[in-house]
Amino acid sequence: MSDAASLALQLLAALREEEPRLVEGLLRLGADPNLVLEDGAAAVHLAARARHPRALCCLRTLLRRGADPNVRSAEALTPMHVASAWGCCRALELLLSKGGDPSLRDQDGLRPLDWALQQGHHKCARVLRELDTREETQEYTGEQSSSYPCVVQDSEQCVGRPEPSVAAVDKAAELRSPETSGSPDCSSDASFVTAVEDFPQPQGPVGTLGPVAAREEAPSCQLQALKLTTEGDGDLGPWHTHGPVAPMSDLQLLQALRALGHSPGPVTPFTRGHYLRRLQEAQASPAISGHSPELLEALRTGHVPNCQEDEAALAQYFDHPDPRRRWREGVTKSSFTYLLLDPRLTQGLPARASSLTLAESLQCFVRAIFYVGKGTRARPDAHLWEALSYRDQPGKQACPKVRQILDIWDGGRGVISLHCFQHVVAVEAYTREACLLDALGIQTLTNQKQGHYYGVVAHWPTPRRRRLGVHLLQRALLVFLAEGERELRPQDIQARG
Repeated sequence: MSDAASLALQLLAALREEEPRLVEGLLRLGADPNLVLEDGAAAVHLAARARHPRALCCLRTLLRRGADPNVRSAEALTPMHVASAWGCCRALELLLSKGGDPSLRDQDGLRPLDWALQQGHHKCARVLRELDTREETQEYTGEQSSSYPCVVQDSEQCVGRPEPSVAAVDKAAELRSPETSGSPDCSSDASFVTAVEDFPQPQGPVGTLGPVAAREEAPSCQLQALKLTTEGDGDLGPWHTHGPVAPMSDLQLLQALRALGHSPGPVTPFTRGHYLRRLQEAQASPAISGHSPELLEALRTGHVPNCQEDEAALAQYFDHPDPRRRWREGVTKSSFTYLLLDPRLTQGLPARASSLTLAESLQCFVRAIFYVGKGTRARPDAHLWEALSYRDQPGKQACPKVRQILDIWDGGRGVISLHCFQHVVAVEAYTREACLLDALGIQTLTNQKQGHYYGVVAHWPTPRRRRLGVHLLQRALLVFLAEGERELRPQDIQARG
């Protein structure tokens, strides 16, 4: 490994730990924040997801020492795209103040504004829209463009822009959702690297919402909703997962439903009661809440969508990839999708499936899946090797995936690694991975990043992609039933060398 790459990797580690002094020291030693590494991204891309003061300080340090806010990743994403897709408004404003170009498009033709709208990050969308409006006004009037007026000077606050009303936010969300606007949603997440979790991240995908610690309730529903929008697009406020639904604003209701995999329309006096009942029903089933509506229906009825034509369209698109395009990880057909399962939950499913209904088999299979990935050769084993490295360091903090593997091993069992959809190009494997993640719901897994879509599937509406994901789950189940259970214990991994 070259010295430049080694320094860049150390810089990534410092950014993950949010250590501004270490970041500064590595930059002084010559670490290049713009160097795109093997995973397809540079350090400044990682830093663009800054939300907290220490992380924002790290990003500010990078930009002060030469980080390019417009540097491209392997997928032509800029730090502006990353900040917009992750809903990091303060980081976005900081990038804009240092010359970030909001008009640049990624390899799918999407601007930062498109990512913010698709992921439902209204604050970021407002920042970018207001910038467009000012530029159009200045072009029309002949005025000179001034510096960006709402720049993060203090990592604790961002002032200079009034919040819209709750109704305006909800209306914008409905008008700009992929299902209603027809705009191509090329990814469910801002993730520019999909199947690698080498650092702790928010427990839930971008655009979906995990559990958040309860904070003080505002005096009224409208004030509470406005408080949510000022504190960040990812905050849910105090809503409960069991029992009667707590009082909540329209915005909180929308967010809670989306966090459970639903795609609600606008909340009105006529629809509010219906959505509250739907939320209460979803929360009453904690074992399956978080899955997509399409998968929930399949688990309930045993009826799996027939998406053979969609799968054929996906495969056909990548059968002869255009060699003139720069495909992620090349066009060698050596990739596959894999699932990691907990044998304590499958309970010998292949041997007893003949006595179960399809719905019962699918429920058992889905319940046992704790990780979805894309790989080549021994990629799934890398997760097990990672877990092995933690066994000798009990005090070391591990990600949820590693904790799950260690828990299985501590119970005297082994991890089931199921390989599916083999011998495909990398971008097809990434697309299949993304469909599975969307169908399962990332909050039900130990994955910490959503997948990325490529080719024809990137332009399909979200429900259609989730239906394909359910179809692929059934196909994976059939592979599992045919191959049987094989558990990988620590000694099995060590024997492989």
